[in-house]
Amino acid sequence: MTKQRIVAVTACPTGIAHTFMAANKITAWAKEKGIDVKVETQGSDGVKNKLSAHDIASASAIILATDVPLQDAERFDHVPHLKTRTQELIRHTDRYLRQALAMEKTVTHIEDHAESSRSAYQIFIGHIMAAISYMLPVVVLGGLLMATAKITGQFISIEHTPFSVLDKLGFMTIKFMYPVFAMYLAFSIAGKPALIPGLIGGIMSDEVYKRFFDIEGFMPSGFFGAIGIGFFVGYLVRWLNDTIQVRQQLTTIKTMLMVPLITGITLVMVMEYLINPVFGALNQLMVEFFTSAGDTGRGFYSAMIAAGTAFDLGGPVNKAAGSVALGLNGVSETFDLTARELAIVIPSIGVGIAAFLNGRFGLPAVFSSEEKTVGSTSLLLGFIGISEGAIPFILKNPRLIPVFMAGAMSGALLAIALGVKQTLPLPAIWGWPLATNVTGYLLSVFTGALVCALGVLYASPRMAK
Repeated sequence: MTKQRIVAVTACPTGIAHTFMAANKITAWAKEKGIDVKVETQGSDGVKNKLSAHDIASASAIILATDVPLQDAERFDHVPHLKTRTQELIRHTDRYLRQALAMEKTVTHIEDHAESSRSAYQIFIGHIMAAISYMLPVVVLGGLLMATAKITGQFISIEHTPFSVLDKLGFMTIKFMYPVFAMYLAFSIAGKPALIPGLIGGIMSDEVYKRFFDIEGFMPSGFFGAIGIGFFVGYLVRWLNDTIQVRQQLTTIKTMLMVPLITGITLVMVMEYLINPVFGALNQLMVEFFTSAGDTGRGFYSAMIAAGTAFDLGGPVNKAAGSVALGLNGVSETFDLTARELAIVIPSIGVGIAAFLNGRFGLPAVFSSEEKTVGSTSLLLGFIGISEGAIPFILKNPRLIPVFMAGAMSGALLAIALGVKQTLPLPAIWGWPLATNVTGYLLSVFTGALVCALGVLYASPRMAK
């Protein structure tokens, strides 16, 4: 009898945590059952362990645990496979892998069932997370270019030097985050035909449009405008492709002329007369409300951004809070990125401190030896700006979510009280030197992380003696 073999692909929006957690779960399960396994990871470091045509053809079961569009997805177009999300597979590894092995020739039925079982919310969040995965490199690269210039500028004059160009290019790059987001949101829904219309809609949602057309009094619709036009373009293009029926010889005219023309004219009208006026007005009201409240407004705003960032550690709420903060950054003195950058690292560092304090100084012992190792890794990840190190702990104990939120808010509010301000989208060691009060920034990180650490120790079940 031929030995069973499972092949899989894992990919999450950031390409850091869930991608490899899902891959490890699949590998461990298969080895425990004596099944051969090969898992391709499409992570932040590129595609690793790539599946060949022979791997796919010879597999007993194929599972795609993905939250973003796959690279070379056409490999699986006519091959039986089971699709799910990384987080679902991490939680229910046994169920999904058994289902994948049981599919065999009933692929179409089971795959349709898997797709139809996704709620509207899951579909909505899936498309947004896919778009954010493409937007993040824009923000990171822009921030790094600006940081390089500004750090250099602390030692020498950079005016009329290449570093001045880096500073301006970094700023310009960040301004394209919403166009890239809207472009890939539309792409996630309708594929390549929606890319450029999505880009145009995204440009109209942000500062780039205002600057190019020199529009006085224009308030960009920002993140929510980019979401609105991304979904509109994506579903419009999909509907047009499904509805407009032409002879095979005229398909090129349809995809290259008819659909782009109708989509382009429609999206401009929708942005100009619906999305920008509505969400622009809401953004204006929000800016005026928080700005008029002075320090109280900045504190309340920062607390909300910190809580949202720490809520799901890289998930949709985290990304939404970050996108709003990035869009409002610099609009007035009230809006900066301090709360966002603090909240990214505080939970991970807090878990690391909890692992160190576990069972010491009269504090509860709640970590196994394996969890101490994970906690130490989380500490290191926090120092380089990665929040996902704390994910295993909230998966095991969801009661830690409000603990992490409280720690992040504590750190953010202390930073506000100490006059800390950071305007570049770089957390941890990359951004700390650029804060207005580095000592206060570090104290805020430690204070928030300590709140998280004590919360983890007292909110987690104690180890049996």
